[in-house]
Amino acid sequence: MRALLAVTAFAAALVWHPIGAAAQDPVHVIPEFTFESGEKLAGMKVGYATQGKLNDAKSNAILVTHGASGIRTGNAPLIGPGKAYDTDKYFVITVDAIGGGNSSQPKDGLGPKFPKYTIRDMVRAQHDLLTKGLGLARVIAVGGPSMGAQQGLEWGIHYPDFMDGLLLIVPASRSDRHVRAIFDAVDAAIKLDPKYQDGNYTAQPRDGIIVGGMIYFPWLYSDEHLSTITDEAAWEKTSRAFGTAWANAWDANSLLSRYHAASRFDPSTPFGGDLGKALAQVKAKALIMPSMTDRTLPTYLARELYRGIKNVTYVEIPSYLGHLAGGPTNETSGEYVFVTAQIKKFLAELPAK
Repeated sequence: MRALLAVTAFAAALVWHPIGAAAQDPVHVIPEFTFESGEKLAGMKVGYATQGKLNDAKSNAILVTHGASGIRTGNAPLIGPGKAYDTDKYFVITVDAIGGGNSSQPKDGLGPKFPKYTIRDMVRAQHDLLTKGLGLARVIAVGGPSMGAQQGLEWGIHYPDFMDGLLLIVPASRSDRHVRAIFDAVDAAIKLDPKYQDGNYTAQPRDGIIVGGMIYFPWLYSDEHLSTITDEAAWEKTSRAFGTAWANAWDANSLLSRYHAASRFDPSTPFGGDLGKALAQVKAKALIMPSMTDRTLPTYLARELYRGIKNVTYVEIPSYLGHLAGGPTNETSGEYVFVTAQIKKFLAELPAK
């Protein structure tokens, strides 16, 4: 039952359409955005939210990025007075990556014709927000969990003087064949739904989305955790919870494009395929914090970051919750306490400005 409650709570957190908040949070608009592919989009929207107060020197800002299933509210349990991202100290900026939330995405009208985007495209849009929209010349730290760590890493590579720290939580140096295999199966499941109609659907292909979530579900946890679900009815509900949350929250084309970007993440591309050269660009100190039981992004991918980045703190989250240990929502859980303590310690040790 504890396992059922855990995954159901996480799935509920993915239903990220609080209508009031969506209407009130600001949106930065880039008049014309050029994607890495060369495609252009007029009026690129970058949704964001802020908490805390920016000091007079504009030196206390932190950019917190989210995972592939999330939007700007994805790290909410860790943000607030006295929390990991302490709003009594920091001006915390959360942003919608391209493809979801209040940012430009396929469901705005282009559907399957929306430009294919990369993690680097997300980061360039965010840089425009921070510099031109918010008038910031640098921040204390950038990063977050999973795809949030991918964004943080690309920030560190392409804007190495913009931050003092990188928060790379349940991270990966790249999306390798293992990662691609998982999400290629998710992609195929959604597209096999007869309602998908090559992306030109008139009704959401919910069945395909739910099955896609069922494919992803066992990769989110460790075998040890899955073995705790002994009741058959609880297993049936739990195995469908993640996909059901996707189906309730996501447009199919938007979901597919988001996971395509995350599963094709490769920071070495601009460096001729040389990952070592890419990681050598990072100047900021990095907190590398994988989950010791992660099967979505196994720890060998975090260790590649450890070997390639010059100045790192490496610590594994002692949890059997697998990939989900990096985004704890229960403030009394061991994962929440551990992640909070590590983030606080890391931020406190960065150079004072």
